Amino acid sequence: MALPLDLHLLQLYVIAVCVLVLAPGPDSLLVLTRSIADGRQAGVVATLGICVGNTVHSLLAAAGISALIAASASLFDLLRYAGGAYLAWIGLRSLWSVWTSRGAEPVPAVGAPAPAPAGRVFVQALLTNLLNPKIILFQLAFVPQFIAPHLGHVALQTFILGNIISVLGGVYLVGIAALSAGAARQVLSSPRVRAAMDGLAGVLFLGFAVRLLLTDRKFA
Repeated sequence: MALPLDLHLLQLYVIAVCVLVLAPGPDSLLVLTRSIADGRQAGVVATLGICVGNTVHSLLAAAGISALIAASASLFDLLRYAGGAYLAWIGLRSLWSVWTSRGAEPVPAVGAPAPAPAGRVFVQALLTNLLNPKIILFQLAFVPQFIAPHLGHVALQTFILGNIISVLGGVYLVGIAALSAGAARQVLSSPRVRAAMDGLAGVLFLGFAVRLLLTDRKFA
């Protein structure tokens, strides 16, 4: 059965998505930090959590639930505050680890640190994605521009296009995980370098939290 997609619009959509997934955001930063801290496998697990989150967003958009959330000021604000608080918590935890290690005597590394549990990494990535209302606005404002109503099955088109973002974004994030994990073996040998990276990640996550809290609900 042929998919109900306009091939010309699909080509334009794929090009646009390839450009958009390269833009830095909390998802790519999370994969980067998890890969450096816990290895390539943790980065791939984080990518899986983000892809699952994107698929859920696509399903909600196709079912019309995302439109209801965006139309409700209280629901949108609830999601916005929850997402901002969660990103801020990740950032503050990174900064706290830097603060608590301040002034401590450097300990010679005897091996790679124990990686975080895969389940915790997956849930963290999933929540980072699901609690981002900007993805909802993206699904409502960007994706419909590439839907061909005359082909019918608008909900199916919405779901398919949304999952293209998940697939292409997943490939990009796996690349980040592979490259950053390879560099981590040398970078993490220095406690000072790791503390600096934790501090930078903390500041960036706080920045993403502030930007998320300032998100405008208007999408039309």
